[in-house]
Amino acid sequence: MRVHPITLLAAASAAGTAALLLSAGTASAATPFAGPDMSGVVLSPSETAALTGSPIPGAIDALVPAGAQRVDLEPDSQLALPDGSTYASTYEIAAEAAAHPGGGTYVAVLNPLDPQDPGAVLAVGQYW
Repeated sequence: MRVHPITLLAAASAAGTAALLLSAGTASAATPFAGPDMSGVVLSPSETAALTGSPIPGAIDALVPAGAQRVDLEPDSQLALPDGSTYASTYEIAAEAAAHPGGGTYVAVLNPLDPQDPGAVLAVGQYW
């Protein structure tokens, strides 16, 4: 089985995010999760705020092409276009979540062969 370079970049990016946030101290509450076609971390509101102040969102956007990212926005997000798509950067997605009380983000590495979103290797989402 051949591993595509973009898959390795996405995995490295998600691992870097997790490592940075988990090394933030004992107050860190990044919650890892895994499913049949994804694994990643859910970031608390404080971790989401820390993420927006780091170079990680820019690195994600630089390393993972837009066509290989899945973005999950809250229904009342101001970043969503009428058709549900967005041109928002990873920083903008995290910053909008951080601006909401109790808002956070998640970052997950995806199986690019998953029929739900074929070709996507990284998901970035928000919650509040």
